[in-house]
Amino acid sequence: MHELSLNNQRAKSLTRLLCLVVVGVLLSACATTAPTPGVVSDPFEPVNRSIYEFNDKIDRYALKPIATGYRKITPSIVRVGINNFFGNIGDVSTAANGILQGKFKQGLSDTGRVVVNTIIGFGGFIDVASQLDFEKHYEDFGQTLGVWGIAEGPYLVLPFFGPQTLRSTVGLVADSTIEPLNTIEMSNQTRGALVTINVLNARANLLAASSLRDSGALDPYRFVRDRYIGWRRKQVNSEPMKKPSVITSDKNLDELNELEELDMLDDLDDELDELEMLDNLDDEEDTPTTGNSDELRELEKLDEI
Repeated sequence: MHELSLNNQRAKSLTRLLCLVVVGVLLSACATTAPTPGVVSDPFEPVNRSIYEFNDKIDRYALKPIATGYRKITPSIVRVGINNFFGNIGDVSTAANGILQGKFKQGLSDTGRVVVNTIIGFGGFIDVASQLDFEKHYEDFGQTLGVWGIAEGPYLVLPFFGPQTLRSTVGLVADSTIEPLNTIEMSNQTRGALVTINVLNARANLLAASSLRDSGALDPYRFVRDRYIGWRRKQVNSEPMKKPSVITSDKNLDELNELEELDMLDDLDDELDELEMLDNLDDEEDTPTTGNSDELRELEKLDEI
């Protein structure tokens, strides 16, 4: 009973916060014209940079090392299952926002994904829906506000959450109110464990992308900011999202959209695992066994004869 009361208080607090932020966005929308392509509103850059450095230190000295260890000790098939599980949870918000944006056919399809993967895919650990041609989409309430004509507002960097805009921050709060991890009855310990696994798994999937960012960007803050804003504007404009390409050299750095990879965790994880398997196969082929060496020597003798 006490836990139920606590959840009700939490929901009321989130609702009040959402109302306050929505009012702020609406006020900013009245005074803000449509964003100019290539131009980013960053009036809080000094504060944003400080928060960015704070997040970067936490990531560099805590989250990244733990995620690296997690990736090494967790089998690929397990990580794929975890990606599918949390992706299925995210489809709940995607389905709701698709309908709110007027994409009724897409919203029904996303609802079908949740039903199929939850029932047939053992709670979402197996992505059966994709095999049945239920296309996966990515929608959130920040995008919904953009489709409704609400201005994106200034660029913000939130502690722990990273790059956002004022509009997408509202989206975070709104989506959290229907997030299954927040709405389904469970103990605080279980909820905390699930959130921790989700964060570690997501960070482990982005190890390669963050390394490219750190090595290739002269100003990582602006690199992340500009990529994020460009990515969000494409989402609001309903431009088709491209799957992440394989990075083979520094020449591909300009083609990398790191934020797209956040939305394509399943595909990125599979591609990286396939690359690892190919590398292992190449190593095995390059390293001759004892039996192969004997066969090579016999062939050389035959050639001499």
